[in-house]
Amino acid sequence: MPGILMMISILFPSARTKILPEDCFLVAEKGGVLIGFCHYRIRGNRCYIAGLGVLPQYREHGVGSQLLAQTLYNVEKAGIQTTYLKVRSTNQAAKLYTKFGFFEKKWGDVLTLVRKKPS
Repeated sequence: MPGILMMISILFPSARTKILPEDCFLVAEKGGVLIGFCHYRIRGNRCYIAGLGVLPQYREHGVGSQLLAQTLYNVEKAGIQTTYLKVRSTNQAAKLYTKFGFFEKKWGDVLTLVRKKPS
């Protein structure tokens, strides 16, 4: 957990991170070094992705895609129909999310993206 907290502070220095006891984390490592993570929480029949981050030197190599794909697999396996996340409209990761079926629910500086389980 300390490695994830350190990574969050590096990747999202102004974020207020709230970690609850039931939260889930997936991590990506290379050579035993933490290079990425996905933080998500399941509440009832919904999932909220609280954070997805990859160290800059490992971006554009599919690490974020693999973390997101595995998270969505886990969520769907748990029977969850709807997944939410928030991302700044200027964040290049917004393109990644749309590739995974997320769509914009709210406009402005911060986008709320929603994904419904494919039927």
